[in-house]
Amino acid sequence: MTQCWGIYREPSHSPGRIDDDAGIMDAVAAALADHDLVATLLPPEAADAAFAAPAAGIFAMCEREAILARLDDAVGSGIPVVNAPEAVRNTYRRRTVERFRLGGVPSPASRIVPAAAPGPAPASQVWVKRPDFHATQAADVVFAGSDDEWRAALAGFVDRGIHEVVVQAHVPGDLVKFYGVVGSENQPRWFHWFYHRDQELAGHAFSLDALRNAAFRAAGALGVEIFGGDAIVGPDGRPLVIDLNAWPSFALCRTEAAAAIARHLACTFNREASAPRLATSRMG
Repeated sequence: MTQCWGIYREPSHSPGRIDDDAGIMDAVAAALADHDLVATLLPPEAADAAFAAPAAGIFAMCEREAILARLDDAVGSGIPVVNAPEAVRNTYRRRTVERFRLGGVPSPASRIVPAAAPGPAPASQVWVKRPDFHATQAADVVFAGSDDEWRAALAGFVDRGIHEVVVQAHVPGDLVKFYGVVGSENQPRWFHWFYHRDQELAGHAFSLDALRNAAFRAAGALGVEIFGGDAIVGPDGRPLVIDLNAWPSFALCRTEAAAAIARHLACTFNREASAPRLATSRMG
């Protein structure tokens, strides 16, 4: 049995989902035993052991820069980290907008604007979102369907010390959530989707292949290997990716997801272990 390490998400980044986020990490750690890997899980603020003796690799759900910088050092030392810290940074919305554009990801029109210099909204109905982390509180994503709501949304971000926002055009349709794990030469990719609850479904027909392809194109544009996200399907049946995040809770399919993630981690860790390491370790 070979040692590897897992790092939980910061509690402040799991609003109402602390148990679910911990649950998928616990389930993955248990599933890794089937691949002869012993996983020890640590909180970000007490993860020194993972960097002193990283062994086979690190799988991380954390998002704050302080711990991502330490994971950068691990990557630089030849230690496999999933998701890679730079990929996690790419899920910050200010980066996602440009990477989706360059990657040809089907998504609603989005732009970054200064919160303190509003001007008119770029569309009659928009979503105003914080530019970095995904929702840590309800006020991180605000719908604005009028000039008053637009100005109030921007003022709310300024009051919180957030000086730029991502503005995304509202697209009516059915809200679909999805989860994915990338594949490799040794294993197929894994995908799961479902309709978001608390909506009045129009039931727009769509191709599962189109949704799957849009999701994996989005993941590829950001470099994430374990991911979740949201898409809108309108009357034309074309899925548009509205958000993508690294390592969601997989709450509705935890057992199946944990098995797929463990397979991917084992494949990644074993592949990296068999490759020559040219970097000199900088950890200690």
